[in-house]
Amino acid sequence: MKAPKFKEFISEEKVEEPYRLVILSHDDADDPNKTGDLIREKAKALGIKVLLAEFIGAFVSEENDKLYMNSFPVEKGGAVAEPDPKKDIVYDKPFEIDAKNTIIMIRGLGTPGVSGNRSWYAMTKDLEHRGFAVINSAECHDICSDKWMNQIIFERNKINTPKTVRVLHSEGSENALKELDSDFPIILKTGSGSRGVGVILVESAASCQSIVQLLYRENEFIDIILQEKLPTKYDVRVIICGEEIIGVMKRPIIEGDFRSNVSQGSEPTTHKLTAKEAEESLRAAKAVEGVIVGVDFIPAKNREKDSPHFIEVNSTPGLIGIEEALKTEGSIVEKILVKLQNREVWNN
Repeated sequence: MKAPKFKEFISEEKVEEPYRLVILSHDDADDPNKTGDLIREKAKALGIKVLLAEFIGAFVSEENDKLYMNSFPVEKGGAVAEPDPKKDIVYDKPFEIDAKNTIIMIRGLGTPGVSGNRSWYAMTKDLEHRGFAVINSAECHDICSDKWMNQIIFERNKINTPKTVRVLHSEGSENALKELDSDFPIILKTGSGSRGVGVILVESAASCQSIVQLLYRENEFIDIILQEKLPTKYDVRVIICGEEIIGVMKRPIIEGDFRSNVSQGSEPTTHKLTAKEAEESLRAAKAVEGVIVGVDFIPAKNREKDSPHFIEVNSTPGLIGIEEALKTEGSIVEKILVKLQNREVWNN
């Protein structure tokens, strides 16, 4: 079946010309760029001119007063053929970008020096300075890639979360446990990490101390937080774009595990939010200044009246799992791409 175009989604008489889209991402063995490739294919089907660009080696050039994004070719599936000393370095055809009609979608910005380069941030902020709609912004990525900063923003905006404390130094586990004042088991998280990596179930104070000391030995600048473990059979991922809920899925806790990440094996299903859950999820997305985000929460016992416990907001949510889980409701990615046709979403 031929993919629908924008005009089939939008009822207004005057339809703006489709925007151009640059997806800036990074592909590696631990985090393959399958979502970026999915967005590219859906965008093409909607008549959007799109470039899936690899952060490594990417740069902006200028010629005849026009700007261009330059990238290594990104193959189908998201893989990138990186430079080889035995072969000529090959770049994709330069892709023209213009702040008037081009969205820069940032995925995989990473943590500078850990999972990304500082220069990637510099390019992102420079594009913002040039007036481009950068989704999500460097500020949003800063908040969401740092679990402690995410917690600070939640507390600042009175968004309900599990009890959470920071371990202040390599010998700080005892004081942190006193402050947390929670029964075991508890959750230990490193300050940065995604897809369930860097999240550890801790069964005792002795184990907590050993893990903290080991992590600090490997990285003296590591950030570690401790969090109460709330009993639940599932958590919820809400995809939000432009202050609108686009899709919701329930992620069951993995059998024999304590995590619910789709990347770790959870099998998501459709889910209907209560009015309270929807309202608070939108507040969480707005608190981190996110345009396209994944909001994760554990439901309250009384879902109708009480706020859920928010775990984090993801500024680069994977869309493969929810695309499959909600396929009977239509493509989540298409809904996002169509939503972005509204220029007011860019301005916000």
